[in-house]
Amino acid sequence: MIAWFARNHVAANLLMLAVIGLGLYSMFNRVPLEVFPSIDVDTVTVNVPFPGATPQEVEEGVTIRIEEAVQDLNGIDKMTSSSSEGSASVRLEVVKGINPRDFLDDVKNRVDSLTSLPEDAELPRVSLAEFQREVISVALYGHTDEATLRVIGDQVRDELLALPQITQVEPEAVRPYEIAVEIAENTLRRYGLTLEQVANQISNSSLDLSAGNLRGEAGELLVRTTGQAYSREDLLNIPIIA
Repeated sequence: MIAWFARNHVAANLLMLAVIGLGLYSMFNRVPLEVFPSIDVDTVTVNVPFPGATPQEVEEGVTIRIEEAVQDLNGIDKMTSSSSEGSASVRLEVVKGINPRDFLDDVKNRVDSLTSLPEDAELPRVSLAEFQREVISVALYGHTDEATLRVIGDQVRDELLALPQITQVEPEAVRPYEIAVEIAENTLRRYGLTLEQVANQISNSSLDLSAGNLRGEAGELLVRTTGQAYSREDLLNIPIIA
């Protein structure tokens, strides 16, 4: 065959052009091109916080009972559970062809109907896992304090979300806003206080409270007190002992 093509170079050139043409046609019309391959993750996760419990208590009181409640559901391909200190997690992989949303509703109904969970355990959270992939990263830096960078970062996030091509923006390496209240041990002893009493007083005083409404001839007025503390100065004005 090689000898025949060597003597008939026109046929060899035509065959080469045909191969190139078919390759170009397949590349632009048949072969799908993706920056990131689509991955279907059909997994339902059940998380139950159990504060203060050991892993053994979590397994016996929460994990096993959830497994027994959902094990006979139609559509489970694989079930994996994890019992750690203060938390239980059950992961259910859905069989291909089963609608994961319908399966999520079935699992939620089974878990919500459980009445044998410990009293200290929090309400179960049932969710469908979603696969997300990062496309680009934007770094924000400058010679300023962290609070200022946080404010500017929120502005940049809002501007990016305003673009029609962007649907999700998540900030990273950002600490949440927090105000720490510290009281000397001698001060607590002097006034006979505990940290729990101080925390309760701050919680009761730092809030916005609705007091109903007042009706009159001119109309209706909503009565509301605004006492939520947002800054250091607001917390300093809260009386602990009156």
